[in-house]
Amino acid sequence: MIRHVTLVIVSVTCTWSMAFCADEKPYITTKTPLTLLSANDGESDILWRRTEEGLIDYNIKTKDSFTVIRLGPDHPPICRTVYGTVPCTIAGTPTMAMTADGRYGLITNHGFRPKAWGPIKHPTGEPLTNNDIHDAKRPAEELASPLSNMISMIDLGSPDFAVVHRVFFEDCPAHVLPHPDGQHFVVGGSENFYVFKIQSGKLVEVSRSHHGNGFPCFWINPAGDRIIATQGNVDLRERPAAIHWYSFSPQKVRHLSDVEVQQGTDTRLLPDSYILRISLDGKKAFVCQNSSGDAGVFCDVPVVDLTKEPPIINSVIKQVADTVESFAFHPNGKMAVVTCASWTNASIAVLDMQRNPPQLLYYLDTGGIAQGIEFTPDGDQLFVGSPVTNRIDVFDVVGEFDLQKSQKFLKTGNGHCSLTLGPTWGK
Repeated sequence: MIRHVTLVIVSVTCTWSMAFCADEKPYITTKTPLTLLSANDGESDILWRRTEEGLIDYNIKTKDSFTVIRLGPDHPPICRTVYGTVPCTIAGTPTMAMTADGRYGLITNHGFRPKAWGPIKHPTGEPLTNNDIHDAKRPAEELASPLSNMISMIDLGSPDFAVVHRVFFEDCPAHVLPHPDGQHFVVGGSENFYVFKIQSGKLVEVSRSHHGNGFPCFWINPAGDRIIATQGNVDLRERPAAIHWYSFSPQKVRHLSDVEVQQGTDTRLLPDSYILRISLDGKKAFVCQNSSGDAGVFCDVPVVDLTKEPPIINSVIKQVADTVESFAFHPNGKMAVVTCASWTNASIAVLDMQRNPPQLLYYLDTGGIAQGIEFTPDGDQLFVGSPVTNRIDVFDVVGEFDLQKSQKFLKTGNGHCSLTLGPTWGK
């Protein structure tokens, strides 16, 4: 009798397994058509390229690029990398903007480079700055000047992914995000916050608001009426960065308060406490630290309570990694993932959001200097980009807290630095 039951169970299991395997595609799929946009910083080659003498080769030999990846339920990934039309930099946050319908992608670039990067040398005669572009005889759309302060708008619905508009800035546009209203885009510059909308295929400035608080990495709350930003001078190592809380309207971004660490909370902000992200319910913001490279010591993840007025850091996830770069929140509201962006042993850490403070559950390997990280809208998959491996790793979501790394991955251009995703235009 026992032997008979066992055979039945084995038979049912094998039948289910064969049915599953028959339905599984030999390539990466998604339930709905999605487009991934990866910005790729060619300058990041200096991290590993060496001269014959074994010294860092500061001569830039790789052009900036962007990669567009089409995914869907019934076709293999369709990938294309375009070199030399859009400048971008890894000196910032690994997120950017796409319109709600997937038609346009927005990528920022700025001329600031940390002193620790050393004497980078671009090819002689190449336009480098905004002024070089304006003085050039070729159209600006053909010039991807690496030290320019600009936003490039890419038509993701065109066959060649053409750059259809550019906006130039006097200060450094560090970060761009779509506003939750689906109509506006917010740009954080080193001197101002800017609000744009798209009209007739071009970015039109709605407002600019001076802040004076330094180089920003920011996030917008789901309600769309508040912005939280880490700000400071990333080359001033003797003082920590600051966190600021702003109100938002399309006509004005207004500073409300600083965000402090509550007395008795066992954490502190560091000189490079940069990059943060707000949870999907809008109640918490998670702060990255040691974001500029391996620090040799594990850092905390401070957690900002956004239900307080003003918001305050009143909990912490202790000793997460030596470099924390970005966060992604699963649509179930229970799981979050943080990139531990080490150069040599990068990983992601999975967090249980139901605990207070959130609890670190486990780590998984990923490509070096893990950067852009996003869940699919349905929460079935997680994408994590790497400038060391020049690829996007794919993780399948199994259950509420389990991630399984796929052996399949997606290739990007050299130096992946930012990732965003959205619906495929026209699908």
